[in-house]
Parts: sequence; structure tokens; C-alpha cells
Amino acid sequence: MGMKGMETDTVIVGTGLAGLTTALKVLERGVPVILVEKTDRLGGNSMKASSGINGTPTKYQTAKEDEDSVESFESDTVVSGKGLSKLDLVEVLVHQSKNAIEWLTEHNKIDLSVVTKLGGHSHARTHRGSGKLPPGFAIMSLLIKRIEEYERDQKVTVLKESLLNKILKSNSGNVIGIEYVDSDKKTRHITSKNVVLATGGYSADFGSLLKQFRPDLVSFPSTNGQQTTGDGQKVAARDVEANLIHMDQVQVHPTGFLKLTSINEKWKFLCGELIRGIGGFLISPVTGERFTNELGRRDQVTQAILDNCGVTTSLSNDIGIELGRAVSLIVVNKNDYEKAKNHIDFYTSQKLLQRGSLTDMVQFLRRINDKIDGKVVLNTLIDYNNAIASKKDDTYGRKDFGSTFDEENEEYYFGLITPVVHFSMGGIEINKYGQVLNKDHQIVPNLYAVGEVSGGLHGGNRLGGSSLLECVVFGTVVSGKITGD
Repeated sequence: MGMKGMETDTVIVGTGLAGLTTALKVLERGVPVILVEKTDRLGGNSMKASSGINGTPTKYQTAKEDEDSVESFESDTVVSGKGLSKLDLVEVLVHQSKNAIEWLTEHNKIDLSVVTKLGGHSHARTHRGSGKLPPGFAIMSLLIKRIEEYERDQKVTVLKESLLNKILKSNSGNVIGIEYVDSDKKTRHITSKNVVLATGGYSADFGSLLKQFRPDLVSFPSTNGQQTTGDGQKVAARDVEANLIHMDQVQVHPTGFLKLTSINEKWKFLCGELIRGIGGFLISPVTGERFTNELGRRDQVTQAILDNCGVTTSLSNDIGIELGRAVSLIVVNKNDYEKAKNHIDFYTSQKLLQRGSLTDMVQFLRRINDKIDGKVVLNTLIDYNNAIASKKDDTYGRKDFGSTFDEENEEYYFGLITPVVHFSMGGIEINKYGQVLNKDHQIVPNLYAVGEVSGGLHGGNRLGGSSLLECVVFGTVVSGKITGD
């Protein structure tokens, strides 16, 4: 087929987990696919996912005292979404979560045997592997290999460094393909029966969509790659009048690492929610004390950090954190370290966490606030340790804890974190089949949106572990719609 006018059954724009799930499911039915990727490599932001993927009921949820259910997962999702979530989308997500885990573990042989409870969840349902690789990287590495096998067999065409430019329509309004700009800056066309947008969110689009819908977040750092600029949302709204929903709903994750050698860099490495899930806790450098339930919803923990940990001129701030930034110390004890050793070793190797004694921790805090009282920090540790022992946190209401520890003689892992723009709940409105809806809430024929490019599922706040799940579940739904399954 000629490069100026390629033809295929299905073109998928974006190669994160949403795009690759859809592609693999379609390819397994013998349907030709062209994958269009903006950058020079596959994987998108899915490669960076660090906490895991939700699912219930699964064979890995073995704790009888913590018996989960689809109904509980659905309730947690709706509560987290603050009443904004489209309930039909939530129902699809939770009821298909078991199948999503099974497709990854049984069909693709990915290890997801470790289950953790994250903030906002009533039960432990977030799955990750037991090996050294973070879950996003582990999942994506294997799925990319599968795509490469299909590519070698000439069953899929992969176009890298290719930017979506336009959605093509027939005179009757049906979507019939896309226009893109290739790596040589030449405009190309692909004619197709189906177009799937899996282009991700807009959490790095500081100059456009964030500026338009959330100007208050423009000064925040982001965990997202520079490619995350809302291309799918912009093009679909312009070319097919796709309805954009909840565009002001942008998740600020409470814990992005501050690296001391580049303390004010715009991009931050995410400190996975797993670190708090295993027992990690937060200390304010302003007071030397805890200040929140670390396993509250992401928006709640974020607000607590903003309210209690702001860097002002009253602090010594020897390490040069920009004024107005809110930073907290995240702390993990030695026993809890063993539960996420691979993650913490990686963070330590990247100089995002450091290992040290109570004295080291206090000295570190004094680099931000030279008035920090070591006795206050010690009392904070004693109070938290007592809460762990009694499984009761009267001050902040934390209900799930890690292991007890020796406050004065413990070996700790600690580092600085700050709230970061992380995920856009808003996006292209879809129905429960992943079909794009226009401003009149009518289906745009032959056009689908999967993953973070879509909106309406997570409402006002996303649960940790549900972004990867959304990609697999709705990638499966859309592929079934395309292939007639």
C-alpha cells in the first residue's frame, strides 16, 4: 500500500495500554490494524504506572478477613467520583475488572500476584507483580513484544513519530480515517472503517487545555510525559464536534518526588501510592508532625499537603525550594520497606529516597526548616507507632497500617514529595461501548475513545489502580464492538 494513502480496517492513535489492548484484541480476531504513535517509542504514560491495576474478585485476593466484592468496588468508585461519574461506565469498569486481570495474567502471562489496598479503597484490590519491575513497565513491556511479533508477521503497521492532525469524515458525517504528520513532517492519510483514539490525557498541556480549564494548576509540576497534550480531545472536538465532559476535573496526585539535584524541575517522578499503602506516612517540614490520613482519597491528601506544608519565607529553605510550593517528607520504616523492596530500592538508586537514622531524618528536615525540633519528630513517630500497635488513629482516622518499629533506633527511608498534576478525568464523552458522542449526545459513527482521552468514568477523582484497568476494560469493549464479538 502506498504511504500517501494507506488503507486498513482499524487505525488506533496512541500506544499506551488503551491502544495496545485494543490493538491486540482486534489482531487476535484477524482484523488488520495500523498503530499511530506520536513519539519515537511505544508505551505512553502507561509505562510509568507504579501502583498497579484494580480487579475483583480475583484468585489473588486471598485474605478472608478482607473479602471484596464488585459492589464494594463500584461504591468506592462512585464515592471517589464525587457524584460526577457516569454510572453506566462505572458498571462496565467494575464488572469487567476480573476479566481484565485474567486477560493479563492468564492470556499474557503477566505476574500480578501481589495485592495492596490503596487510598479510597474499602478493600485490597490493586494488583502488581512480585518482581523488580513496576507494574506499568512490566505490563507494557510484554504487550509491546506481542505487537512487535505481529509487526514482524506484517499483520500490524506501526507508525512512530506521527502526529494526529485531523479526523476524516464522509459527506454523511461518518468517520472514514485520519490525517497525520509523519516523521518527515509530511501530511499523510489513512482510510479506515474504524478510528480509535487512545491518545491519553492533557496533564502536560500547560499552555492550552490546562490554562483554559484549570489555570490554578499551571504552576504545578506534572508526572506526565511532554507528549500528554490533549491531542485527541482537541482534534475530536474540532473535527467531529465531540462532546468534551468534565474538562475541569484534573487529578493532582499528592506525592511526586522532589529530586535534590533538580528541585524545581517541572517534571516529577511519581511516588507511587503503594508506598503509603504498605505503611508509609507523611511529616510536615513546617511542624515536624503528621497532618493527615495518608490513605485518604488523593484529593483529600493533596489538600492536606497544600494546607499544612507550604514553603514560605519564614522557613530557612537551604535547598532552594521555590516559594509557595508545598512539600512533605514521606517516611517508610525498615519492616515496611521489605514489602516494596524493589520499588524503594529503585527510588533510592535514583536519589529520590535516602536511607538513614532518626537523626539523619531530623537533619534533613532542618535543611528546609532549621527550627524543626527533634523531640517533636520523635513524638510524632511514637504517636504513629502507637496507632499502628492499637490499629486506631484517633487524630487523623487512618484505618490501615504497616508494621510497628523502633522509633529511636529504626532505619528509615525518606524523601521529599509535592503535589503534582497527574491525570485528567475529563475528556471525550463516550457511551458504555466506547463510542464517541457529539455535542447533541449522538454517536459519531466509526469513532471510539479509550483510556484517559475519554471522560465521564472517574468523575471528580480517580481511584489509584483504575487507570490501567480502564485501559484494559474499555480496550476490550471497543475491540469487541469493532470485531462484532
